[in-house]
Amino acid sequence: MTTLSLPPVPMWHRAVPNRPDRPPLLWLVGAHGGAGVSSLAASLSWAGDAGQRWPARIGIGADMDSPLVVLVARTHMHGLNTLHRALVSHEQQATPAGSEVVGIITVADSARPLPIPADERRHDAENLAHELGAQTWRLGWLEQWRALEPHDMAAWIPDVNSSPLDDGDPTRTPPQPVRLLAEQILTSARTAAARITARAHPGAQNPSP
Repeated sequence: MTTLSLPPVPMWHRAVPNRPDRPPLLWLVGAHGGAGVSSLAASLSWAGDAGQRWPARIGIGADMDSPLVVLVARTHMHGLNTLHRALVSHEQQATPAGSEVVGIITVADSARPLPIPADERRHDAENLAHELGAQTWRLGWLEQWRALEPHDMAAWIPDVNSSPLDDGDPTRTPPQPVRLLAEQILTSARTAAARITARAHPGAQNPSP
């Protein structure tokens, strides 16, 4: 058990302003600047961009936010250290009450392999995430994204019955690694949402997602 004492994490004390057209199923929270949250949120139609702050107005009202959080960090040492500290903060209940970390995403900061110290630090963060009941995902280097703004990126929509044809144009179809990642995150988020609903209404039968 980690004993380091940390102050509360940065959080929104009002509804998160970067809201999509409909309330997001979960929020992507950057452990640091440049983590890749904006690009990921643009690619996932059901995820919101919370920047580097945690949602704190958690609830079911119109101006309230989903409690589900996925932490995002780059794989350089600074990113992995800040990710680890964010997980320790959650472990120590220094995050907004009711927050649930669905998982963490480590986003490659280079096409080259990780140096050994950074790789070991990533394993530290992933092990702690697993201890907290969260999933871990890794997103490799995406050369296609270097030439795009987030608003240029195609969004992955789970309601589409068939997988779109990947023609190599990321403005029309998210790259395959992003689509695979999105499917896994969506499954985990729906499971977490059903679990929260069951806790809030023990006698109710959960509807199919």
